[in-house]
Amino acid sequence: MLESEKSLQNPLHNLIFFFKELRRLARISDAHSIARRLFVTNSFDGLISTLGIILGGYLGNVEDPATYIYTVAGGMLALGIFSGMIATYLSERAERLRELHETERVMLHKLDDSIYAKVARYVPVYVAFWSGIGALLLPLLTLIPFAVALYLGTDFPLEITIAASTSIALVELFLIGCYLGKISGESKLLNGLKFVGIGLTAVITLLALKVVF
Repeated sequence: MLESEKSLQNPLHNLIFFFKELRRLARISDAHSIARRLFVTNSFDGLISTLGIILGGYLGNVEDPATYIYTVAGGMLALGIFSGMIATYLSERAERLRELHETERVMLHKLDDSIYAKVARYVPVYVAFWSGIGALLLPLLTLIPFAVALYLGTDFPLEITIAASTSIALVELFLIGCYLGKISGESKLLNGLKFVGIGLTAVITLLALKVVF
């Protein structure tokens, strides 16, 4: 194999190994459930916040699709990176280090090269990754109609764009509910409809403000 090919493959191989190691440590420490809860919670929070931003812009007679894109993307990036990832990493790291130090105290010696130290070092990265993805991925998908409207030009009806974006958010809320139903062993359909109901309540409440004012 050529040296250039080796240099290209080694970083990829190291990255794959790193993610496999993260998953292994997460499984050992039972961090999957924590990451799953944060992913779902942040996805839900992000989608409800996105609905508020989009419908708030509509109530304020904002017509430029780019404004919606910048506003939602900016808010979700700030939420996903600084709150979802960085804050989650720091808080999870603090908890894991506390557990490590407590284990060291009980065992009466340092565990710097042990599996406990690896868990304290790397599991917060795994949890923070899924926490941030939850706050970013699903909310940003709701911007697709605005990107299409921006591409097609300013003559594209704003109401259709708002309706399409809202529909995507509601479908995503339904999928989150179905996912939770699968985890809990309850009815996926019923859980999905519960989440859609929450989303619809938020939409109706915000649109009612336009009628009132």
